[in-house]
Amino acid sequence: VRYNPAGVARLEGLQFQAGLDFQPLKDLTDTAGQSDLAHHVIQFPPALYATWKPEALGVPLTFGFSLDAPFWTITNWDTALFPGRFQTIRQETTLFELRPTLAWAIDERWSLGGSLRYVRGGYETSFASIDQVLVGPQDLAQVEIHGEAASQINGLGFDLGVQYAAANWGWGAVFGSGVSLDGGGDISYYPREPFSDAQGQAAFDRRFYPSSVQMNFELPPTASVGLWWGITDSLKLEGDVVWSGWAALDRTTIDLAQDPYSHGYFPAPQALDRPRDWEDVVSLRLGAEWTLSPMWALGAGFAFEPSPVPDETLEPGYSQGDTTVVAFGASCNLEGLSFDVGYSFHQSDDREGEIYYSSPGTFSGRAQVFSISARWRR
Repeated sequence: VRYNPAGVARLEGLQFQAGLDFQPLKDLTDTAGQSDLAHHVIQFPPALYATWKPEALGVPLTFGFSLDAPFWTITNWDTALFPGRFQTIRQETTLFELRPTLAWAIDERWSLGGSLRYVRGGYETSFASIDQVLVGPQDLAQVEIHGEAASQINGLGFDLGVQYAAANWGWGAVFGSGVSLDGGGDISYYPREPFSDAQGQAAFDRRFYPSSVQMNFELPPTASVGLWWGITDSLKLEGDVVWSGWAALDRTTIDLAQDPYSHGYFPAPQALDRPRDWEDVVSLRLGAEWTLSPMWALGAGFAFEPSPVPDETLEPGYSQGDTTVVAFGASCNLEGLSFDVGYSFHQSDDREGEIYYSSPGTFSGRAQVFSISARWRR
């Protein structure tokens, strides 16, 4: 359902699977004389899948459905006086995806499948800016202002897949459309240092009061090809190549219903209209599965996931470099019930870029992902 809808045609009967990832991340910036570690945010993206091949239908069709998280990242640079706060303090993109799926087994080897994709989730960002607030008839106070914008964004897309499965080898290919995501929400503001007098706070509130916003993001079109080969009855290898058209994400904007920056004394925050100019990337993935017995199987994998973010638009919200992934897993298969556990380590290359205007710095990051799932079939 998630990776190739055509493969659903080979699943028999009624099946359900539920899983959960546990993701402790570590992101770090180094600037002249200062290191900042992003706030420890443990993430738990869930996944639910179901497939059903009705025997009484008389046509070799299989139906599928899933709820999972195609894009899930939370980065929170909430350390005091973080140099990059004027670009991004917190960036959260937590997207859920519903996929109704239909697959057709053309014959014993060929199958076709398609999925509709409804994506919805939270898109949040916070950032700092400097401006002057009139706190008296002729008295201007310079204030550092933190803005927090949050929206619920959604969009529609689709996947189309084909699969060929022989006795000891096979291949598959999938095309996925991009998904344009946009939606509305709210923005609020607060001064980093509280005002010492009520007059200053009242002047701030008159100008920087909560209002509605429109925000946007873009998931890329994708095309993938995978080939698997059974070296023996118990050992199988697979290699995948995945193209992701991240060039579709040229910019993100925060459209304010009430713009307090338009008559300010300093430039508007970069986050309001941020060029992204992300680049298309090609990911490489290799995997192996070794069946020890009808009950037990082991797996391992390696992947190279390039970053789509160019140096010119690198910023603290999306700062990861090219990432190498190493993964291990195990499966336990019982009568009508299976359990899976997995672990993967993600090491990102260091990135050097502009933390804020002409201030250079280095971003580094790594992550560990622990996964569990259970599958029931009848």
